[in-house]
Amino acid sequence: MNVPGINDMVPVEDLAKLNEALRKSTTAGYQTTSGVVGSEAGSLSPLVPQSLENVLASATYSMDAIQLWRNIPKIQVGQTVHEYNVIKDHGMDLSPFMAEGEVPAANKSEYERKFVKIKYMAELREITDIASTINPLVGPNPTALAEETERGTLRLMQKVERELWHGDEDANALGFDGIIKQISADSKSVTDRAGEAASPKFLQELLSDVFAAPRYGAPDTIYVEPKIHGDLIKQTNDFGRFNTISQSDGSFTFGAGDLKIMGPYGPIAVKAAPFLFNSWDAPSEASGSLGTPSAAAAAADAAAGEGAVPAGDYFYKVVAVSNTKGYSAPATLNGAVTVAQGKKVEVSCTPNVAAADVDFFRVYRSDKDGAADTCKLIGQIAANGALTVKFQDTNAKVPGTSDIVMVKHSPDVMRFARLLDFIRRPLAEVKTTRPFLLMLFGAPIVSVPSKCHVIKNVGLTA
Repeated sequence: MNVPGINDMVPVEDLAKLNEALRKSTTAGYQTTSGVVGSEAGSLSPLVPQSLENVLASATYSMDAIQLWRNIPKIQVGQTVHEYNVIKDHGMDLSPFMAEGEVPAANKSEYERKFVKIKYMAELREITDIASTINPLVGPNPTALAEETERGTLRLMQKVERELWHGDEDANALGFDGIIKQISADSKSVTDRAGEAASPKFLQELLSDVFAAPRYGAPDTIYVEPKIHGDLIKQTNDFGRFNTISQSDGSFTFGAGDLKIMGPYGPIAVKAAPFLFNSWDAPSEASGSLGTPSAAAAAADAAAGEGAVPAGDYFYKVVAVSNTKGYSAPATLNGAVTVAQGKKVEVSCTPNVAAADVDFFRVYRSDKDGAADTCKLIGQIAANGALTVKFQDTNAKVPGTSDIVMVKHSPDVMRFARLLDFIRRPLAEVKTTRPFLLMLFGAPIVSVPSKCHVIKNVGLTA
């Protein structure tokens, strides 16, 4: 490495790289001093936001459940509103031939101009004064601040990962649209299994369809939730015409290893993404300080609407959610709702008290002719102050099922627009604890949804 002399000119690119290295080399326990000389220097240290990109990287790669965030391309943006193009069509399929001395007909691609608002995500943590002066008894981190920073990073990334898949800005105005909703905006990029399992043969056929004209998509990864991943391995074991028991170093392994689906352009990796599952059970009690649960009512719609719930008896539950105060206990209907063939269900959601605290509602539905304790998440709807809002259950989400997502990890297809580095921001100390925020700023973008695909409501083999 050549060290420049005192009067040498240093390229701007080298200075930028040096600054980046210095910024990211900071340990998790670092705090900038105020620069004041004397005994008061420590007490006058300012509240300085600190980049924790190194902590974010190490935490992400030490947690296998974080899949999408790990692999999605990231781009840096400089504004809180980022504009981008969604490619709708590459142009008309005209003849490539022309006569001598002439020019062919003009052709052009079709774009849709869109924009994404940068969203703010954070995790509030704090340590006591005593904890900040002693070292943790266990663990590799040198200080309690470093330990709590790492734990908070893991928890924040779990929540970010779920929103990257399932985010819905229409339901939660402070959130962003996840990649499932963005891909599903192109109706040709969605397949509904309606509770049926997805076989390897079905996935092969779908990959061929995405790769064929006029989409020419080439997904490089198929994301599935762990139970579906296990189901695909089971099908490989049951129907594969080869020995599924392998031996290595004296140990035996039963089942498939590196699971891939052969597409028309080569093998496509199948990866288990735990946070892709989003049909969890209704909570049994409140979490946080939101307080009184919401009121709920449901009735079968007299008119056949778009979509329909299978005929049977169903229980519904509603949970009120606040972005800052947690969620309420579920409000359960007193009795089951009887649904005739070809009808949808309208669920009414109304906060009982503190309406201003409720940001959105989660709606849960039981199994067909099942008990109330079988209720699973089927959707969300934005709150409207103290007013009643109505959720339309058209069976768009089958309880207990999950999605399979085929994506291409290319910045021209899918990316995460990030405004700032992942930072830790100290907060003012008003008691004998030291609070701080772990903050992330950004939003996902799917600019060519036709080159990806979502398989909805995928069940398991019997």
